[in-house]
Amino acid sequence: MDKDNYRNTNEKKDSSSSNLNKGNSLDQYSKNINNVAGYEDEDEFLDEVNSSLAKQISMELEDKDTSTKDNGPKKKGKIPKGVKIFAIVFSVIMLLGCLLVFTPAGKKIIINLAGNYIYGKLNYEDSNTQETTDTVENTTDQNNKPVKPVEHVVNILLLGVEEIGGASNTDTMIVATMNTKNHTMKLTSLMRDIYVEIPGHDNNKLNAAYARGGIETLYQTIQNNFGVHLDGYVLVNFNAFEKIVDLLDGVEVTLTRTEANYLNRTNYISNPSYRTVKEGTQIMNGNQALGYCRVRKVPTETEHDDFGRTQRQRAVLNSIFEKVKKKNIVQLGLLMNDVLNDVDIQTDITNSEFNNYLEEAASLNVGELEQLRIPTDGNFGFDSVQIGKYKQSVVVPTSWDATRQEIHQFIYGNGSDDENSSDDTTDIE
Repeated sequence: MDKDNYRNTNEKKDSSSSNLNKGNSLDQYSKNINNVAGYEDEDEFLDEVNSSLAKQISMELEDKDTSTKDNGPKKKGKIPKGVKIFAIVFSVIMLLGCLLVFTPAGKKIIINLAGNYIYGKLNYEDSNTQETTDTVENTTDQNNKPVKPVEHVVNILLLGVEEIGGASNTDTMIVATMNTKNHTMKLTSLMRDIYVEIPGHDNNKLNAAYARGGIETLYQTIQNNFGVHLDGYVLVNFNAFEKIVDLLDGVEVTLTRTEANYLNRTNYISNPSYRTVKEGTQIMNGNQALGYCRVRKVPTETEHDDFGRTQRQRAVLNSIFEKVKKKNIVQLGLLMNDVLNDVDIQTDITNSEFNNYLEEAASLNVGELEQLRIPTDGNFGFDSVQIGKYKQSVVVPTSWDATRQEIHQFIYGNGSDDENSSDDTTDIE
């Protein structure tokens, strides 16, 4: 082999080696980004990012020729100015991205930006909630605002409102609880037919409170009868619920044969072309899922009447939760944008509260939802009472004290878990 051929062969090997080293360095940088959880702290990770970026910039800007000729001087390849600027800008963007994604301050910035965007699409309705006279003692501060019994527990009232024929009854009332200390999320269904005292009005079913006096009256009714402090509400009507399910491309629901037959021959599924459900597990669209949530005359496998309806509602909410939690951050962002553009969602949660709740929820990493229905089995009976011109069947807790204790235990935990709960709340007689 002559010298020229030998030299060309070596130059090719050196060039391949250089490219391989660059590739390995980039691969290592990528692995470091993906394995950030392996670092002991974020400062260590950021130091590694800075070091890796410095090496990449140095390699791009210098681009030294490692081949030699008769031990002569090394040549420097010229890099176009535009390439240098691009390399520097790209590296700075990568570093800023890492700072935003992998540091608490950065995550907070991202969540606040997302929260502000989401909140701007919500329909905010202020509600100056106050306790009624029989519960206000020892439970309010100097500004007459309800005292939060447990700081790390947030209770949001989820409302589904029936607006058929001008009505505004709350067919769905679920307390969604977020516990930032125990890292749990819970759903507590309040049955619509529970016979309760409504402040300023005659006794009635729970679902009549909102129709009688709006959200303030419903807040007071729940506080007085169940002893639950609420931090805000989120309300959608039936049309909004359908749209949300459709934007998710449907939800998974399991039907019994009786449920499927009933849905296919009644108007609970309002669109006749969708009355094609079947026994077993299937994907339901919004119209089908809404019909399923409203059924109460057909039992589930374990529940009857309105007990079955609340069970179905929780099942659909859990199915929505299971589908949403599988989406990555980009998919969630696109979904949320579609929901906010197409769905009217009403709330009294302020912008700052919303951002705080969003940040706390993002940190929980909850795998499943815990569920409860009030009243619980064995702690209720049925009665027929005069409501307006007619006698109606209602659900009556056997013991209100036992009911309050059960719901308080489920939402706030016992004394060992939530040491402040028993001290800061007042028993309701």
